[in-house]
Amino acid sequence: MGKLFDIASEQNNLFAAWRHIRSNGLSSKSFETRSAVEAFDEDPVRNIRSIQSLLRNGKFEFDYQTGILKSKAGGKKRGIVLASVRNRIVERAILDTLQTRCQFVKDVNSCATSVGGVPNRSVPHGIKLILDAFEDGKSYFVRSDISGFFDHIPRRAVIGYMREQISDQRFLSLIDQATTVTLANETALGENRSVFPTNEEGVAQGSPLSALFGNILLSGFDQQLNSDETVCVRFIDDFVILGKSEDLVRSVFGQAVQTLKELNLDCKNPFSEKCDPAKADYGAVSEKIIFLGHQIEPGLWQPARAARQELLQKIRAQFAAGRTAIKDVKARSDSFAAKSRYIQTLELVDRIIAGWAQSFAYCNSRSTFFDLDAKIDEELLNFRRFFREQCAPLDDRGKRRLWGVRLVADVPIKTFDELPRIVKVDGRYVSAKSITVSTDGSICRSKKSGATSSGPGGWAFVTHGSDVTGSGYEISTTNNRMELLAVVKALEHYAKGPLVIRTDSQYVERTANGKQIAKANADLWDRFEAASTGRKVRIDWVKGHSGDPHNDQADLMAKAQASFAATKSAKQ
Repeated sequence: MGKLFDIASEQNNLFAAWRHIRSNGLSSKSFETRSAVEAFDEDPVRNIRSIQSLLRNGKFEFDYQTGILKSKAGGKKRGIVLASVRNRIVERAILDTLQTRCQFVKDVNSCATSVGGVPNRSVPHGIKLILDAFEDGKSYFVRSDISGFFDHIPRRAVIGYMREQISDQRFLSLIDQATTVTLANETALGENRSVFPTNEEGVAQGSPLSALFGNILLSGFDQQLNSDETVCVRFIDDFVILGKSEDLVRSVFGQAVQTLKELNLDCKNPFSEKCDPAKADYGAVSEKIIFLGHQIEPGLWQPARAARQELLQKIRAQFAAGRTAIKDVKARSDSFAAKSRYIQTLELVDRIIAGWAQSFAYCNSRSTFFDLDAKIDEELLNFRRFFREQCAPLDDRGKRRLWGVRLVADVPIKTFDELPRIVKVDGRYVSAKSITVSTDGSICRSKKSGATSSGPGGWAFVTHGSDVTGSGYEISTTNNRMELLAVVKALEHYAKGPLVIRTDSQYVERTANGKQIAKANADLWDRFEAASTGRKVRIDWVKGHSGDPHNDQADLMAKAQASFAATKSAKQ
């Protein structure tokens, strides 16, 4: 088979993996993910060469991940694992090597009815398989999904199967390390640690390798449930069984339940009275199948109602953000006060529509699209009417601001005291004597948008293992200033001795550690340098809203101060 480790760690493969991670990361909804990708992209050649050197010399260590808690229906929680860019690059390089060099992985991926997480197949292929089953007279279905799939994949068992197929021990060790979940905030999560994968069981949802592990585990499931009599289309943890009679699909569903049970997995039971039809369903195909965002029935396949509503909600939210931005620019007479004015809002809405439409381009119900366009036209008409009303009393300069074409004269004037510079703390500390402080900053945004990063704001710091805290507010400020001021206040409060400051602001952490240039807030960076120079200070980044009790406390205090500032501002 050759040295798979050497192939995975070749520069061209690592660069190919980076291009994939970069493409996905820059379009991510997560600010932290986008920021991390942009930071890596500042010098990708050096960073990739560093990864390769560490891999080849046996010194590469996967970064600790961050566990993020998400709420589920019914008050339950699920865990999302946030991995570093370098982790994901290596994981993607492993995946590419497995999919192109390992025959057993090619065999797993060759199952035509498995359409998720495999090369060259996706949702449209699954829809086509269902339509082909209709043509073959398969007029009954059972649909379900596997409960907590990624959290319950027997990771060790899958790696054990890989060991039977792969002889490169160094590559196998790398796979083992890549799929082990080691959380930096494990202690802070407390009992909620149980919703994340363990060493034996579970893989990180969102990892480049997670779908492959699932498909390897369920390859036997796919083979067993597909025959001349039945078709089982599976997209990772969602599946639908089609057959020519209700009794047949019920029987095959029973086999599916038993097969999953043998793998220590379970699925939703559509035959239970308590089952939510959105999670699992059964019946005649003439009654329609809701699967992978589509509503499918003989002769008609279209976006499901939930998918259509989601599109309209995204468009309405974008228009709401645009309205708030336009009002802000108008009130301040400043074209630099907000990004998404009229033209920019229309462009963002156009991107939302384009992406959504491409996802459903294979649907044959044009009337559904016409109906959606009519509703979008209403939203667009309302936005245009709002824009005209805002522009009515303005001169040409004011109208230009709202259109979205900046005025050169609006640029904030800077002094040479604000020249961009590198700020870097000592970065060392004595753990036995150091004080640890968590900080946070917040601004009070309009409930309708969140389109602006400025307004009434608050800051706070919380000392670990102590009741000592600090907080304050400003009537008009920015989120970055509040995040930075919280750190400055902590430094000034603890004026002597080693200090570890934890912040959920990548802006503060990256600038404080010399990873990017300080381009704004020169007055606060002056105070930061004055308070940190000659001391042992370390600035660490932590994921916000991830269940860390100290960060959460600082967050609540900062928000309370921002709310107080907003109330005080309204009275002025």
